[in-house]
Amino acid sequence: MTDLDTLESTLNCNSTEALHTATKKIVNQLGYEHFIYGVQVNTSLTRPYQFVFSGYPNAWRDRYIEAGYQAIDPTVTHCIKQRRVVPIVWEQRHFNSQPLEQMMSEARDFGLGGGVTLSIQGGHGEAAMLSLATPTNPDDARRDVFGTLGHAQLLACYLHEAIQRIVLSKHTAPLRRPTLTEREKECLTWAAEGKTAWEIANIIHIAERTAVFHLQNATRKMGVATRQHAVARALTLGLVAP
Repeated sequence: MTDLDTLESTLNCNSTEALHTATKKIVNQLGYEHFIYGVQVNTSLTRPYQFVFSGYPNAWRDRYIEAGYQAIDPTVTHCIKQRRVVPIVWEQRHFNSQPLEQMMSEARDFGLGGGVTLSIQGGHGEAAMLSLATPTNPDDARRDVFGTLGHAQLLACYLHEAIQRIVLSKHTAPLRRPTLTEREKECLTWAAEGKTAWEIANIIHIAERTAVFHLQNATRKMGVATRQHAVARALTLGLVAP
């Protein structure tokens, strides 16, 4: 088992290489042999940004991509598409179709038998996941997996924080969230409800031209062309919320 100081060592890494070494050490201490982290930032509805930080065998990653397994992988669906937050301890019931049985059969050939996938929902609208794997089959690994869930979840959080600092914040411009005024956020929130500038003005007791001014400012700050796009981007980045 690992301790808090070891987990916090990930936050002191200044490169993906150093982070990979630190993560691998922690993963091994938890009793796993392989790990993979992936994050998706919905900066675009059609071209979201994705980053993968892999401690899986390269040959399995190549096969996974070649076979298009990401499209059917229940762990990806759970964490990235559905944005659920509870972890998935790998069990047969999660892989109960012929294509999924084929995927897991091939994965076992590469030392990925049992394991767990943990979900992370970030503060910039990103969805991420961390999978930890062992060659042991799921039924035999289940008890050990449950015994490490607390530390595994902490690792997922620390790793995500490190990836955000080392990779996302430096190389993904959409994560550099614009600073909106409270009035701009307020106007965007009501615009997200389908209100016109005139209706927004009446709701928050300002002039219509002032509401238009705030909406135009917010649209400009987010680097988009239309009010609708500004609303969508603000929701994606968590700049406005219910």
